[in-house]
Amino acid sequence: MTKEQLKEFNGKDGKPAYIGYKGKVYDISKSDFWPGGEHMGRFKAGEDLTDSIDMSPHGEKNIFRFVEVDVLEDGTAQETNTETVVPNSENLLSDMDKKMIAKRQWYKRNHPHPKLIHFPIGMYGFAFFVQVLAAILGGKAGSFLTATSLIATVFGTLFLIPAIASGALSFYINYNGFANSILKQKMIGSVILLITGVIAIIIGKIELTDAGHILGAGDTIASFLKYNQFKSIYSLFTIINMAIVTFIAANGGKITWPQDKK
Repeated sequence: MTKEQLKEFNGKDGKPAYIGYKGKVYDISKSDFWPGGEHMGRFKAGEDLTDSIDMSPHGEKNIFRFVEVDVLEDGTAQETNTETVVPNSENLLSDMDKKMIAKRQWYKRNHPHPKLIHFPIGMYGFAFFVQVLAAILGGKAGSFLTATSLIATVFGTLFLIPAIASGALSFYINYNGFANSILKQKMIGSVILLITGVIAIIIGKIELTDAGHILGAGDTIASFLKYNQFKSIYSLFTIINMAIVTFIAANGGKITWPQDKK
């Protein structure tokens, strides 16, 4: 198949969606990430995407999941090559270009966002399960566990700030600012989680102070024991935060392990 023939398989009007990669043609029609033959609002089926895929965060491994349907002919083998080859053409890159490429390569090797995002996920999950245990035990042990849960929520919310910042950087570097519905849901969920996390901290601090667990002048052990996790608004927010974390993680999983259409 020539590149000219490949253009016919653009995924539109019921046509299959094919792309070229390193001299081969792959059928991506069943991929959820290529609706209508387009990906991320930027890449289109019916084209040789070798250079684009080599620069993408997914790399070539995702391509090999799809069925190889043909060989892609260059279409220039019988043409006379009159193009002038410039020796050491890489030296023509500006210093700014070289620095940008180096930064992209460093980022792709080190993956800051996947590393940072696990801290808030772990902290919010810990806060939720500790609060469940606090509700089961109740009394002095329950109040102590609620204070522990609140501390975990504080750290989870603090860790969420660099996680969101690194996610925004990944969005810019890896996807050039183009977001599909999954990425948008993940970003919106992260911002909402930051808001609910801050609210949970404020409410938890107020509730524990009123119950006497965060002891102040005049507080007594009796007031310390009055805290009821089942009537706590903070307990409700640990559930809300855990639900949002699950939603964000599920969307992150869809990006990492995209599902083909049946």
